[in-house]
Amino acid sequence: MRDRERETALLALLDGVTAALSAGDDLESAARATLRAIRKATGWPLGHIWVPEGGGDRFVSSGAWTGAVREFPLLYQATAATRLPAGTDIVGRAAATGEPVWSRDVTRDPLFTRARHGADIGVRAAFALPVATADGVAAVLEFFCHEPVEPDESLLRVLASLSRQMGRVIDRHRARQEAEAARRRLEQVVETSVEAFVSVDTDDRIVGWNATAERMFGIPRDQAIGTVLHETIMPVRYREDYQADLARFLTTGKSRLMGRRLELAALRSDGSEFPAEMVFWATREADTWIFNAFVHDITDRRRVEQALREAYAQQQAVVARLQELDRAKDEFIDTVGHELRTPLVSVLGYLEILTLGNDDLPPGRRLRMLDAMTHNALRLQRLVEDLLAVTTTAGGRLSVDSAPTPVDEIIAEAVQAMSAQARSSDHPVLVRVDAGLPLVRADRGLLVRALNALLSNAAKFSPAGSPITVSASATGDTVSIAVSDAGAGIDAEDLPHVFDRFYRARSSTEAAIQGIGLGLTVAKAIAEAHHGTITATSVPGEGSTFTLTLRVPDPGEVPAVRDLGDRREAPPP
Repeated sequence: MRDRERETALLALLDGVTAALSAGDDLESAARATLRAIRKATGWPLGHIWVPEGGGDRFVSSGAWTGAVREFPLLYQATAATRLPAGTDIVGRAAATGEPVWSRDVTRDPLFTRARHGADIGVRAAFALPVATADGVAAVLEFFCHEPVEPDESLLRVLASLSRQMGRVIDRHRARQEAEAARRRLEQVVETSVEAFVSVDTDDRIVGWNATAERMFGIPRDQAIGTVLHETIMPVRYREDYQADLARFLTTGKSRLMGRRLELAALRSDGSEFPAEMVFWATREADTWIFNAFVHDITDRRRVEQALREAYAQQQAVVARLQELDRAKDEFIDTVGHELRTPLVSVLGYLEILTLGNDDLPPGRRLRMLDAMTHNALRLQRLVEDLLAVTTTAGGRLSVDSAPTPVDEIIAEAVQAMSAQARSSDHPVLVRVDAGLPLVRADRGLLVRALNALLSNAAKFSPAGSPITVSASATGDTVSIAVSDAGAGIDAEDLPHVFDRFYRARSSTEAAIQGIGLGLTVAKAIAEAHHGTITATSVPGEGSTFTLTLRVPDPGEVPAVRDLGDRREAPPP
């Protein structure tokens, strides 16, 4: 009968401990109440709480004791100085298994590390009770008795149930704390939001109104709460549709406004309107609906949009003017080119005659003078031809006379033309052409000219004596011709503009390198006229590579042949 009464008392202990846990504001106060309740139920004189150290798996004394702890100084000192990993001592074993652990006599129990070597610490029997939560063992409660006590299975079953109950109560308590903290954080976020927050009940009366809403609408919170939303901040023209949509949602759960980002006009307290972006959504709280909205004043955005539209219109006008100036420039170049080309051809013809005749000058000096004149005249002629070519390509009038052409012959002719130029002849040209390259269908003269422009560009921007490499290879249905130099390279900021008309990098201007920025433009125009591409890669300080890629025609493909006309004029006899 005595055991039955004791077990009944222990079962009743569950309710008492639950009440103690529910009344506690934190784990420590709840655990102290539990210590007192268990001591009272068991009659054991001493209780203590262990807690995880820094959230890890080692346990240390919390310093919380119940009972006459001063009567057990050795136990108190040993406990205060001990850190128990999981699995060590009855405390660590309880934490590791999640079940209560009983020691009949701690002085003879090797598991109880605080009474090693038979030291008399003033207690004999002990048991440890883990408090397991969803996040792990939150604490271990231990109790001591003066005399050895055999394990009490009824008490252990009650303690195991009590441990689980304590863990659930603590989890609920923590969940409430976290929910409350989350609610406070949410309220703080809403209150400090840069957007106005407004919430209303099913009668459309305002129940939420943050600080931004006060500033945006000019209505203090205490005046806004309880007023009808659509009569407070909504222009008259929207009110009927808004009320109909609210009624539709309450009746059918469907809405045209909820969950959508809307741009509408909003109403200030002084009756003025301003453009706003709004998002409405509904939440269920305590068996009723609450309707919420964030409102963002987009007055500044509308002004910026208008300014951008005006700036775009102005930019379009500037672009049109620039296009007009560009056309005028092309016309100017076309006129000047034609005016200069005719006398230059005549000069070249007479120079050819003079180089074959006799005069009073020493032959060596006469030839040097004539060579210099010829070289400069040729340079002027190339300049004029480049100007004319740019004008032609800009107008879309470049004619291509296509025919099957060997790539190696194009390269050889371009290299030969380059060697005739004094500056270019300072560079050895290494030619590497893959065997078995297919023919390309192209205008031979134009491709030679494009390749010659790439070679000339490489020579201009490379130190005298440095090599230039020309390589050709086939990949799939394309053939690529690459011209590489070991020159100064091109800065990353200049690389996207190397094919622009009249573009010259700052480095070339500072180095006084000849040219007006047309050779690469012409080369690109020729490549595109052949439905090909030309690209540039460069590493500053190491050199550049320009690659011209042409498509290999399908077998039996017949090209469209257009009359190129006479692009070269022979000098007069």
